[in-house]
Amino acid sequence: MKRSLNGPASLLLLAAAQPNQAPPPARDLVAIGRLRNLDYELVNDPDDLLGHGWITAEFRIERIVRGTAPARNVIVRYFGHTYRGEDVPTRLRLRANADGTYTVCAVPGGVRALCR
Repeated sequence: MKRSLNGPASLLLLAAAQPNQAPPPARDLVAIGRLRNLDYELVNDPDDLLGHGWITAEFRIERIVRGTAPARNVIVRYFGHTYRGEDVPTRLRLRANADGTYTVCAVPGGVRALCR
């Protein structure tokens, strides 16, 4: 069965691949894979109507665009108001943390963690 890349997931992939963006720092891992969401930790902000939080997920890497990964499956954390779609091909820019997990970095203008 062939999967269609129409819809929000394809827009994310296209937005993440725009040529006018500066390349990510060499220490970042850029990979395409699929998420399996694990946990949601609410960030208590009274001014946030949607309610955002840190989400922990397993990222199954299918293809590395830049950098190296210690394993095919890595644990990532991302910031959002809801879980991202599971089992949908997703391109992520990841920054390694000291504890062996990765933070999903925001694309310019995005609502995720800024990795500078």
